[in-house]
Amino acid sequence: MYILVVARGYPTEKYKMNGIFEFDQAKALVEAGHKVIYAAIDVRSIRRWRKWGIEKKKIEGVEIYAINIPLGRIPKSIRQKISILGLKILYRKILKEQGKPDIMHAHFAGVGYTASKLKQKTNIPFVMTEHLSSMMKPTIDNRLFHIASRAYENTDALITVSHGLKDIIKKRFNKDAIYIPNIVDTKLFTYSPNKENECFNFISIGGLIERKRMDLTIEAFASAFKNNEKVTLTIFGDGPERKKLEELIRRHNIDNKVKLMGLQSRKIISEYLKKSNYFVLASQAETFGVVYIEALASGIPVIATKCGGPESFVNENNGLMIDVNDKKQLTEAMKHMYNNMDKYDRKSIAIETKEKFSTETIADKIIDVYEKILNTRD
Repeated sequence: MYILVVARGYPTEKYKMNGIFEFDQAKALVEAGHKVIYAAIDVRSIRRWRKWGIEKKKIEGVEIYAINIPLGRIPKSIRQKISILGLKILYRKILKEQGKPDIMHAHFAGVGYTASKLKQKTNIPFVMTEHLSSMMKPTIDNRLFHIASRAYENTDALITVSHGLKDIIKKRFNKDAIYIPNIVDTKLFTYSPNKENECFNFISIGGLIERKRMDLTIEAFASAFKNNEKVTLTIFGDGPERKKLEELIRRHNIDNKVKLMGLQSRKIISEYLKKSNYFVLASQAETFGVVYIEALASGIPVIATKCGGPESFVNENNGLMIDVNDKKQLTEAMKHMYNNMDKYDRKSIAIETKEKFSTETIADKIIDVYEKILNTRD
C-alpha cells in the first residue's frame, strides 16, 4: 500500500518534537512493509530556523518531502491559505516522482483541513487523526470549529487518540471516530529492574507551559518532601514557564532536590526513566499523553490527572488518577507512591504497555482502517 502522510513538519536535532506523532506513525507503517511518503508543510514562525523551500530527505527509512515557508505574524486565515498552496505545490512534485497514493492520512485539525482540500481535488481516500488538545477545552473558537468541521466532513475515517476526545468530537461535531492511541517506541522505552539507589526520584516530562502545571508539581513536591533529602524531582522539557519555575524552586529552597533538565532526546529521557521510581504529570488537558505511556513502557508507575487522555490507560495496577489543579491530591499521591514502593509489578506494567501501544500493534490497527476504506471503493 502507498500512503501519503501529511504533517506539520518533521523532527530535527534542533526541534526534536516537531511532527513527532506523525513521524512515529509513518515510521511504523514503513516497518510494516508499506510505501510511505511523508509530506511536511512547515509554516511555523520565521524565528524557527530552517531552510526555505522544498527539500527531500530520508530519515529512519521514511521518505520526506517538505516545504518550508517561514512566516511572520500574519492572520491565521492567510496562514491556512498558504498551507493549502504549499501542499498543492508539494503534491505535484510527489505525484510526478512517486505516483498517486492509495490513501492519504493527515494529523491535527489545521493540517487535516489543508489535506481535505487536496482530497476534494484528487479524490484520494482520506483518513485523519485528531490529537489537538484545544478540543478538550470547555469551548473552542469559531475558526477552529469551522476548519475542524470541514476537515472531519471530508474524511473517509476519523481517528482520535483517546476515548475522551472521541466523545467530545461526537458531542461537538456529531462525527463518529475510531479510537487508536499514539505509538510508543517500546524498543527504546523498556523495562530494566531498578538498581538500588540512595535517592528516590520522581520524573516529569512535558513542555514548560501553563497547561502542563509543572508549577503545581513543584509545589506539591515541596509540600511532601522539602525536608526529606532522599527524594528528588527531575523535570524534562522547555518553554516560556522556565524562569517562573526556577524562581519557584529557589523560593522553596529546593535547588538541590529539583532539576530542570531542558529539552533532551528521547534516548536520554529513556535512560533517566530507567533510573527513576515514579512518573508524575499534573496536566490540565491531554488528548492522549505519550509521556505517560513512555513511563509505563519503562515499568514506571504514574501519577496522572483526569484530563481527557490518561483515563484511557491509567488504572489502579499502574498508577494513580487525581483531579486537575488539585495540589492536596497531588501531594498525597506523591506521598502514597513514596510509602508504597513495592505495591506495583513494574515488569507486568511494561509488558502490558508493550502489548497495547507498540509500533506493531498500532500500525496493524491503522492498516485495518485503510483496508476497510479501500475495500469499499473496489
